[in-house]
Amino acid sequence: MAVDKTFLIRSIQKKEEMIVVFCAYTNMPFVVCDPETFNDQVWIFDNEKLLQEFAKQYTEKKILLKGLKYPNKAFLGFFSMLYTIGVNELVFVSESGKETLELEELVRRPDFSQLPKEQQPIQNTELQLTGLYFMQEASRPVPNEEKEGLKDLEEEFAANLVKSRYIVPIELLEGPESDNEKLKNRKYKLPILKNKKEEIMQPIFTDPTELAKFNKNNRFKALAVPFVDLSKLLVKDSNGFILNPAGFHITVPKALLEGLKKRFDVQ
Repeated sequence: MAVDKTFLIRSIQKKEEMIVVFCAYTNMPFVVCDPETFNDQVWIFDNEKLLQEFAKQYTEKKILLKGLKYPNKAFLGFFSMLYTIGVNELVFVSESGKETLELEELVRRPDFSQLPKEQQPIQNTELQLTGLYFMQEASRPVPNEEKEGLKDLEEEFAANLVKSRYIVPIELLEGPESDNEKLKNRKYKLPILKNKKEEIMQPIFTDPTELAKFNKNNRFKALAVPFVDLSKLLVKDSNGFILNPAGFHITVPKALLEGLKKRFDVQ
């Protein structure tokens, strides 16, 4: 029998703010796979005390969590963003207890099917989700043999890396040509970042939300590039790519690009 969630939905809509649990290793919402339903969950709290009680179990496992407050006006944007990272369930925790809600019961899934294919935004949902699970576990400061299911998490994430298309930011050069002509003739610059070792890395992104974190001044245009073609965009002295630098910031070195092509037999 279906449970009526109308009261819960209305109470959420009336909240002045909510506290979402984030993972310090990914700078993204902390994602939990429910052991019984296998739903991919994000947990939301009414106050800091409740969040801290939840975080204790993960602190013992050396998973660092933090709370991020969202005002009511930011709820819709946040809930809609969760579709891009593969979350399908929300867990709301208040002083009166815990309640779950399917994401689709609260916010309608964005539908881009009516747009021309070339205008549909890139959304690597499986890549985002498996990347979050992988980095949440891989970043724990414990020996690898103590990390739960790390090999399987890496295998699933690596497979999604190879299957995905990426957003590559470019800055068009000045000149009389149209934007299309500049793209065709590769008259653009590729931005670079430097890591703590002063090594050159190039940013790439899973989706428009992640690109927007980097492109705050709308300086960059975007190319859609499949994994197998990323190596063609490496600039001189580049050590590879960094995926979602403001998110889970996963490095993809040059050697890994070629290694994954061979591993999954893609050309």
